[in-house]
Amino acid sequence: MSQNHPYLGLQLPSNAPFELKPSHGKGWGAFATRKIERGAKILEEKPLFVIRKHHDEITEEDVRKTFQQSTPRGKQQFLSLRDNAARPFSSMNYAFAENSFALSDNPPKHGLFLIHSRFNHSCIPNCNVPSTNGEIIASFATRDIVAGEEITFCYNTDFECRTRGDRHQVLRFTCECKACLPGTLFQQLSDTRRTLIRGLQYLTLGRDLDGQRQGSESPIIIDSQLKKAAENLAIQVSARLVYNLLVMSLLDEEELMNDFMIGRMYPGILILSTLFKTEGNARLARLAMEQKTWLEKLCVAFRLWGRGDVVDYGIALQLRMIHGPS
Repeated sequence: MSQNHPYLGLQLPSNAPFELKPSHGKGWGAFATRKIERGAKILEEKPLFVIRKHHDEITEEDVRKTFQQSTPRGKQQFLSLRDNAARPFSSMNYAFAENSFALSDNPPKHGLFLIHSRFNHSCIPNCNVPSTNGEIIASFATRDIVAGEEITFCYNTDFECRTRGDRHQVLRFTCECKACLPGTLFQQLSDTRRTLIRGLQYLTLGRDLDGQRQGSESPIIIDSQLKKAAENLAIQVSARLVYNLLVMSLLDEEELMNDFMIGRMYPGILILSTLFKTEGNARLARLAMEQKTWLEKLCVAFRLWGRGDVVDYGIALQLRMIHGPS
């Protein structure tokens, strides 16, 4: 480790459970100095500065102007940033883009964070940086992290629906996490699982990741009638419950199931399970949700497959009102 590297001058909180040091093939990274338990806060950080524009609209002049308004200490820290930890960035705008987090979409707001930007990416991460409405961001362990282990988070919010090739195109670098190592059984299964998750999401939402319908070129949903039913939000409630529980089971197999994922998805699944009006269906849905594991819930819910329910027509109308005409 270079004793003169600028990142050694980045000030960590006195109670930080990690240190910054070189990470093989990734520049620098954050490594746990002690065990970090699942759910524990890893770091809370204020931005060095904030630019109130959409990332596509931020210019070199915007960054330069904000830089000039910073304190001498802030200027020094910004200039310490290195492209892949090796050399100064070719432009201020590029340095900002590579070290900033979106804080808000409406109104648009991006903040530059010196320490969180040192956390490297993994498609199967061990921490999460949840979105915030304020200007302070925080990271939390999504599983137990042992001393010496690198702390990672996923740079994109929809990667659980994207294959290795798609992810690397977005990242513009080659990730070497468990889900990305070529030639392994886990990686092959991972691509299959994540493609299934994407298709199941299409069936329940009627739209793809970008909010658009799938075209005829490389469609994920091959069955035209099923695709049409999804786009018309006419999928039966019984199928919706099965699809959602299958997604949770696949996420569990992908080692992506954590408290944040559960918090995001479970309330909707629980509500869905209470919508059944046909007595036998309602009883099966309750039984499914009483099971301990996602796979056990799914196995019971499969007994609902193909069953219509009194509530189906009403749910379709409600969804069309929410999502608009197809």
